[in-house]
Amino acid sequence: MNPHFIFNSLNSIQALVLKEDKARSYDSIERFSDLVRKTLNFSEKSFIPISDEVAFLNTYLSLESLRMKNEFEFSVINDFEEDISIPSLLIQPFLENSIHHGLLHKEGEKRLSITFSHQNDIASCTIIDNGIGREESNRINQRQNNRHQSFSLNAMKERLQILSEQHNTSYDY
Repeated sequence: MNPHFIFNSLNSIQALVLKEDKARSYDSIERFSDLVRKTLNFSEKSFIPISDEVAFLNTYLSLESLRMKNEFEFSVINDFEEDISIPSLLIQPFLENSIHHGLLHKEGEKRLSITFSHQNDIASCTIIDNGIGREESNRINQRQNNRHQSFSLNAMKERLQILSEQHNTSYDY
């Protein structure tokens, strides 16, 4: 999880405290502590129930929304009929990229949807945003001289490769 997210989330909570918005402050502190607790707990596990991942993503996205002053709408849909186990903490880095490279620079309505589905013995997660797109994001990064290599996506590729080898199945994105 990006350290800037943690710092900025705490700043957003601090702003609520300073505004003396007790109910939202308390709720946000509770969500933030829940997110940290789940992150630490899930990081020790290779797989978690999909219901736990969905709850984690809802908490993460609600904090991102607070941090960005509720500038985007999101939905997380789980179309699985049973509570299967999936690799832990797999989806959050993709959502972070979607928000910060796609939605952040977009004007107007911003939407993000995440759908977990199952067809033909293949479990999948589809992430759709109405952001600026990868090409425009790359142009912005080049203008800003941002040569950042994505640590999370490279780490994710390695992790999925290891899981594929350990479980003799295919994990990919």
